[in-house]
Amino acid sequence: MSIARRALLAVAAMPAAALATESGPVLELAGQIAPPSPRSLSLAEIEAFGATGLVTHTPWTTGPQHFAGVTVERLLTVLDARGATLRATALNDYMVSMPVAEVVADGGFLATRIGGAPMPVRTRGPLWIVFPWSARPQLENAVTRQRSIWQIRRIEIA
Repeated sequence: MSIARRALLAVAAMPAAALATESGPVLELAGQIAPPSPRSLSLAEIEAFGATGLVTHTPWTTGPQHFAGVTVERLLTVLDARGATLRATALNDYMVSMPVAEVVADGGFLATRIGGAPMPVRTRGPLWIVFPWSARPQLENAVTRQRSIWQIRRIEIA
């Protein structure tokens, strides 16, 4: 099934709250994190952890992209995460597991915005794990591309 079709199906199956803007919940966090677990966060709550920027090209877009969000390392620190594995699940139930140490070492970034605006589901939002491909060309590989999950709805630390 094409990515575009999966995105449309995911949007159709989503409750209205999941399409929320900056004030509604967009991410469920669970697993080995500080209580409460699970918890739901809005874009504003995620960005309050210490929003920063990342400018990089991606394998799926043209030209440099201007992302805003938080580093995965910062997210895990604020959550007091204790697990060794990060499992991210997308709106269409695609799931990827990655070692926490590797995603942090590779500069994993939880993007909440692109070009200054929240990312709609149709353009890989509301959340997308990206990497600094422009600064670190060695990250341009199949493993990192697989870990660059978009339309994230849940992250579990195990």
